[in-house]
Amino acid sequence: MNEIFLSVVIPTFNEQKRIVQTLDQLLVYFSLQHYTWEIVISDDGSTDNTVILVEQWSQKHPNIHLLLLPHKGKGWAVKNGMLKSNGIYRLMFDADMSMDPCQIENFLIRIQQNCDVVIGSRNLKESVKQDEPLLRKLMGRLFNLFVQIFAVKGYLDTQCGYKCFTSQSAEKLFGMQKIWGWGFDVEILMLCKQFHLHVEEMPVSWHHQLDSKVRVLSSTFSIIMEVLVTRIRILSKKY
Repeated sequence: MNEIFLSVVIPTFNEQKRIVQTLDQLLVYFSLQHYTWEIVISDDGSTDNTVILVEQWSQKHPNIHLLLLPHKGKGWAVKNGMLKSNGIYRLMFDADMSMDPCQIENFLIRIQQNCDVVIGSRNLKESVKQDEPLLRKLMGRLFNLFVQIFAVKGYLDTQCGYKCFTSQSAEKLFGMQKIWGWGFDVEILMLCKQFHLHVEEMPVSWHHQLDSKVRVLSSTFSIIMEVLVTRIRILSKKY
């Protein structure tokens, strides 16, 4: 079997309204590429028709794999998807297609420049961010300030749903990951700092999608609690 160059890990939970379009656009993109690839749908216990739709696609396209999990959270789905992937590089990719697949190339170029992790950022000077609701924008800024003070400094956007890892960094980081909810992104970056991994932040063009799974107020509170738990674990040397 040929070695897989890129694994795209898509966490899903009740994504029946958009998963078909997402897979369709990814397949169009990959049809133009000359490297080996796979798409890993890591389903977090969907209760709608997401699994049925993905199974139909995976039967037609052997590069699409479905991982069925009990419902525990996005972090849980990403962790399992990353650890089950086989790619030399492994890209976390949100199911809502808020980033066009054509930007995948930028991640691959950057991570091959001696990086362990490349994270997409909506807040760099070169980034493009469209149609973000005002409340989400304000809460995002406040949360980023919290992260800078209590978690990890130096990143303008820890929560963007597009992050690329080498296989070595993915297996190390996600093998140690303990947060199953929305706060896992910050946990992963805190672990990157602890293990002195080379992380670079890269601008993306991002478009807010309707029907986002993120509930701004409740999700932000949950993430803050998870970040504080992670800080305590690191200080207690429980990683």
